Amino acid sequence: MRPPPKLSFFDAEHVERPVPAWPWRLLCAAALVATLALAAGWELYWRTHWQEAGDYKNTQALWAQERRKAVGDATVLIGSSRIFFGADLDVWEKAAGGDRPVQLALEGTSPRIFLEDLANDEKFRGLVVSDYTGVLFVQRGGRRDDVLDYVNTESLSQRADHALSKILERRLAFIDEQTRPKRMLFLAPFPPRAGMPERTDPRKIPRMTDDRNAELWTRLMEDEQYRETAKRMWAANNARLSHRIGPGGPMEAVVGDAAAQSVIDEVKANVEKIRRRGGDVAFVRYPFDGPYVDFETNLFPSARFWERLVAETRSAGVSFEDYAELQGYELPEWSHLAPREGERFTKALVPILYEEIRRKSAERAAGR
Repeated sequence: MRPPPKLSFFDAEHVERPVPAWPWRLLCAAALVATLALAAGWELYWRTHWQEAGDYKNTQALWAQERRKAVGDATVLIGSSRIFFGADLDVWEKAAGGDRPVQLALEGTSPRIFLEDLANDEKFRGLVVSDYTGVLFVQRGGRRDDVLDYVNTESLSQRADHALSKILERRLAFIDEQTRPKRMLFLAPFPPRAGMPERTDPRKIPRMTDDRNAELWTRLMEDEQYRETAKRMWAANNARLSHRIGPGGPMEAVVGDAAAQSVIDEVKANVEKIRRRGGDVAFVRYPFDGPYVDFETNLFPSARFWERLVAETRSAGVSFEDYAELQGYELPEWSHLAPREGERFTKALVPILYEEIRRKSAERAAGR
């Protein structure tokens, strides 16, 4: 017996699917109204909890957007959170005579990877200003070091997603990492189990414009409990790091003289690459307070790291400890400048820094 012939898609029997006799236009309108009402309620809720429209997420795509500006004779800021939250780009631009810097610093990340990236970029011949935070400077990479891979692999669809997201972020306050239910659950203050160490997961700290001009979030100024949580987090991190890299710790070698020399040699080589193309590199040490004073002084003494870095790279180096104009600023959670203080600090820093850059350049030209 011959098998029955196979039916193609076009030969298949048509199936009638009855559509219920519902008022579909009315139902669609009701669903739209409910969606808008819920979104409006969610937006209103977060606007009463310190969230603001125009506060952009610090995404890889936003960093990549700014990295594409770091060409030619641009001024580029690299480093970790102190220069990220403490350098006011508007004030810097005015104080530098119209030269608006490109902000490439990332929280919890060593500036060395960004310095190397710029040193290897033949299209860049500008000024790099790197902050110096001892524990992060000696590291290789850090919390956000994956951005360099993202820049090289970003697709057209990811760029389009970023452009559309910016339109929404400009108008809606609830588009923030901290407002996502998964993140809210992760940060919920559940009581720890017996023997479990205190959680030190970073909470939201900055607010930021669409060109990464960042400052401390308003909530750190106005919510004492939130500010104290940040302080406990920093204190716990310092204690953990002190145990690991302090005397007798498992990572003691990373703060030794040999490690310091290796870091400086790497930085020096990258600085020279940029100078051969007509650019320059300078270093800035931003203020810190509280437990950071002992932490920085004991584990990263200036004579072992900071002074050698500046001297051996023959670079301009400005430390807040050396200038009265750079001292006496409010640091709400010990590690970062308050928003208005960041503006005042930037205004005081820029003329000092640029004068030091000119002086060092003249010394190098004279062979000193």
